[in-house]
Amino acid sequence: MILVAGENLIDFIPLNKNKYNYYVGGSALNTAVALGRLETNVYFCSQISKDFFGTTILSYLINNKVKTSKIKFSNYNSTIAIVVNKKKPDFNIYTKDTASINFKDYILDQKTLSEIKLAHFSSIGLALKPSSNTFLKLIKDIKKNKKSIISFDPNIRATIIKDKSYFIKTFKKILNFSDIVKMSDEDFKYLSKKDFSKQIRNWIEKYSIKLFILTLGAQGSIAYTKTNKIIQKNKKIKISDTVGAGDTFIAGIIKYLDYNKSLNLKKLDKISYNDLKKCLFFATKVAEQNCVKEGCDPPYLKKVEKFI
Repeated sequence: MILVAGENLIDFIPLNKNKYNYYVGGSALNTAVALGRLETNVYFCSQISKDFFGTTILSYLINNKVKTSKIKFSNYNSTIAIVVNKKKPDFNIYTKDTASINFKDYILDQKTLSEIKLAHFSSIGLALKPSSNTFLKLIKDIKKNKKSIISFDPNIRATIIKDKSYFIKTFKKILNFSDIVKMSDEDFKYLSKKDFSKQIRNWIEKYSIKLFILTLGAQGSIAYTKTNKIIQKNKKIKISDTVGAGDTFIAGIIKYLDYNKSLNLKKLDKISYNDLKKCLFFATKVAEQNCVKEGCDPPYLKKVEKFI
């Protein structure tokens, strides 16, 4: 079982100056949907509203082969995000008194905990209380199973973080349990002013991270392990927008590792240079297919399976 945990919301994306389309979104949800479309056995863990948008979100998950038995439902309203820059996504996010952020009093049963191969956590659900406390507890509970892998993408939205010191403390706590970390260059700049290679090497050593991936937008990505560093350049494509690009990229990483039976801590620790290069290449193709369409619209496996 692969579990994806984090926020769910509705993205309003501008058509023109006065008109918007709305799409189901949220960093964690995007990753879950991408994994569903890539035909992975994926479950989504979050709190979803019973309102109109919440019903829309639930239907979207089900239609994209994401299993929903780990979802909690709430009378709080859905979280809303308004995209104000499509090419380089910038969001106004409305989180007060919403279901996704008021996620609390939740535990996973022991059977589920024992079956999780990988659990992925990301973005605003980790930045705001009380959901951040709930997800941190879930991470600790999952990690009690010594075989489970924790994947982490901070996907920082600086405008919603009112207490940066609290966020940094939470970030470091999660690193303590993380085996795979993916972050963008913008995330890195928010977290550190140091040279990124030196800082990432430091994090890998200090927190025993198996795989660390830094995405560089149009410039590509860099993957680090204890022994390897691999650079993946991006092909120039015609981009519609980059909403959800990072979320689909990490889904590609997870799918490739699962497909190649590498969602195993021992195998992940010894992943070869060639396998890692292929993994980055596949994830890049998944993200590219997302970026040529409006909003977060991950590709189905048939569209990218030749690259795996």
